[in-house]
Amino acid sequence: MRPSTKSQSGFSVLELLAVVAASMVLAAAALPATDRLQRTWNLISAARLLEQSLHWGRMYAVASNSAMMIEISPEGSRFSWRDPDSGEIYESSIRNLPGDVRIVGYPRRAVRFYPRGNAAPAGSFTLAGEAGSYRVVVSPGGRIRVEKN
Repeated sequence: MRPSTKSQSGFSVLELLAVVAASMVLAAAALPATDRLQRTWNLISAARLLEQSLHWGRMYAVASNSAMMIEISPEGSRFSWRDPDSGEIYESSIRNLPGDVRIVGYPRRAVRFYPRGNAAPAGSFTLAGEAGSYRVVVSPGGRIRVEKN
């Protein structure tokens, strides 16, 4: 009968250090890509946020049988809904855009939705950030769509 020998399975400290070093190199290479991905995601989510808010304003105008008007802040970092007759801002409708995204272009006159769902003036909102730009287009009939610039 042979005496039992200890098994030498496992990893040495040198092997573990090599794996950790390789992982650090890969993580460092992936970091710029994740930053770019975050900026792109902020831009897309801002465009969708504006699109959904425009849909909400249109449906609110139809359901309440009254007009609704969207208002963009001067710096383009937020927007909200306002009653065009009383001038009252709907506090719950104030939305801030994420990250560095700003609304850089919009119709000179504020877009209004009317009880039949139509919009005047028709136009587009341009959102821009470091990742590029998107347009949210409102047709005279009230149709809303998002386009990549």
